[in-house]
Amino acid sequence: MGHSDNRRSWPDECPYSGPGFARVNSTVSCVLTRFRLRSCWSLIAFYLAFRRVRHAARELEGLLEAVFLMEDLRTCYTLSFWEHDRAIVEFGRLRTHIEAANSAFRRTCCGNMSRPEIWSAQFRLWAVSCHNLNWEGLDLRSSLDEQWERRTQVGKMGTAIEVDPDAC
Repeated sequence: MGHSDNRRSWPDECPYSGPGFARVNSTVSCVLTRFRLRSCWSLIAFYLAFRRVRHAARELEGLLEAVFLMEDLRTCYTLSFWEHDRAIVEFGRLRTHIEAANSAFRRTCCGNMSRPEIWSAQFRLWAVSCHNLNWEGLDLRSSLDEQWERRTQVGKMGTAIEVDPDAC
């Protein structure tokens, strides 16, 4: 099945994204890192290292939240939200993080790639839900200060938004 040539792009000037999230001009980033472990026993060491790193990172100005996620007994993720890029750079220099990162290479799979299986990406927060933005311990309101009103305005449009992108 090929792509249709007559697809329309969603206009950048529209105040909400395709799924109806309020677009925001934000410096908040999300960093997602995936680790495929050699053994399920490494999961315990990974989790304990994550807790040490998160504890040390809370001293940095700019960490909003960090969580540890599991896909299965050999695959885990770290997900962190940062107020600005400067905090991510400072985090990269944190001794506890450097030590944990170096040890991660020993505990991750090498498989067919002949190198550790670690994947990481940074995403910029550019749209937020208008209705369900509750997460205990994560306060985006202060990070989005002047953008917060946009969330409220888009929320007043209703939950089911049917829009012609040309009308935005």
